Amino acid sequence: MDAFFDSIASLLGDQVSGDHIKLVTCLIGTYPLALVYRKLPAENPTSRHVFSIAYVLFTMVYMLKFYTGAIHTGFTALFTYFFVKYYHGKSGPYINFVIALLSMSICHIDRQLKGYVGDTKLDYSGIMMVLIFKVSSFGFNVADGRYGAVTDFNKRMKIDRYPSLIEYFGWLCFFGGFYVGPTCEYMDYYRYTNYFFLSSDKHLSPYKPALKKVLLGVIFAGLMSTIGAKYTYFRMMEVDYLAMPFYKRFIAFELSGFVTRSKFYCVWMLAEGSCILSGFGYNGIREGKHRWDRLTNIDWYAIETAQSMRYLSNRWNRSSNTWIRHYVYFRLATPESKNTIFALVASYTTSSIFHGFYSGYYLFFVGFSIFQILDRRMRKILRPLVMSAEDSQKPLPGWKKLYDIAGYIISLRAGCALTAPFELLYLSRVVTVWGSVYYFHLVAYAVLWILLLILEPTFLRIQERRLDQAAFKKSTKTVIHQDHNDIDQIVQKLSVKYEMDKSK
Repeated sequence: MDAFFDSIASLLGDQVSGDHIKLVTCLIGTYPLALVYRKLPAENPTSRHVFSIAYVLFTMVYMLKFYTGAIHTGFTALFTYFFVKYYHGKSGPYINFVIALLSMSICHIDRQLKGYVGDTKLDYSGIMMVLIFKVSSFGFNVADGRYGAVTDFNKRMKIDRYPSLIEYFGWLCFFGGFYVGPTCEYMDYYRYTNYFFLSSDKHLSPYKPALKKVLLGVIFAGLMSTIGAKYTYFRMMEVDYLAMPFYKRFIAFELSGFVTRSKFYCVWMLAEGSCILSGFGYNGIREGKHRWDRLTNIDWYAIETAQSMRYLSNRWNRSSNTWIRHYVYFRLATPESKNTIFALVASYTTSSIFHGFYSGYYLFFVGFSIFQILDRRMRKILRPLVMSAEDSQKPLPGWKKLYDIAGYIISLRAGCALTAPFELLYLSRVVTVWGSVYYFHLVAYAVLWILLLILEPTFLRIQERRLDQAAFKKSTKTVIHQDHNDIDQIVQKLSVKYEMDKSK
């Protein structure tokens, strides 16, 4: 079977590897399965669990031949199931989280020792990453059901009734997001398989939103196959690229970032389409429109037009973001906590460990965290200056647009630069590629911090003066309004007195 996919890759000019074609085939194969899945009897959710488990065993063992992966993921899942079931200590979810992360680390170390770099060789590490999202969150959700949840999200996802093994593995093996995500919470899966997320609209159909995801996935696949070989960070290390004028290197650098993002857009769009077609992606009605974004990993348009690092980060790999936010960040910084900087850095560090042990991952995630700290500081200082002092939700014409444009330029340029180490992995490669564009993002970061620290007192004084002026105008209007009321009352009393005197 490997020879078959390699021959297809050869027909395509080796622009895409046989492993990537194999993965895309597995994703596309879930579409007819999604149609069958929807027809399974609603009164028998066990049939859905068995369906997903059978698909995973067939593709993982027979088609992809991930024998070691099947054993490793199976034992990791079984450990969590029995450990969380029988250990009721409050430290249980944290122990389970660490064990799950260690299990993921074993997979990464094995991959690194074999010399697999990036996505050049398909193995079960992607499957393992999706599994770790689930088993680590499972421990916390069970504990929330036993001892009480804090946030609204945790209250919705807490598990009050411990699932059977067939329910548990049906959730872990849900075919729509098994290989690349998107992942789902156990309680969402339970509610879907037992009750469905149905609308009263009998004409509601998943075909159009699913087709939209497929078309987007195909478009991004087409972009990769046409310009993917020319614009990559790896090509930027070659002599002919390094000899180009700076503006050409910079354009190549930006296009390489877009091509790298397109790889993820492609596979995630295809996976989301399958989830939509199965019905699991339905997410109710919002602003008068049916939503199909319950299971989603990416909002590509929001990323390509992001105006802040925080906004960009929240729209990228939402499965990972949800996991980090609710099972790392909010477990270290509760809603009442002020220790958000530590929680933020710890979250990005956990993400780095979760993805592997190449230095590039640490440059990417730690870099994102320190850029986001600057982003927050700039937003706190500058944004009030482009909004009305009387109404903080009302933008000042012109100034807010300039602020948004500047935010877009800074955010996407920084995001593109930080994507390079995620793709290149090795520090020496990153130094070469970043050096080819003169480390513009690091220079910009230092300059912005210096300017912010110098100008911050002035900006704060301007903020304070604008607020004082707004408060003075408001109080003046109140006094004038009160004076008018007093005058009206006096006139009314004089009129009454005049009428009384006249009647006498």
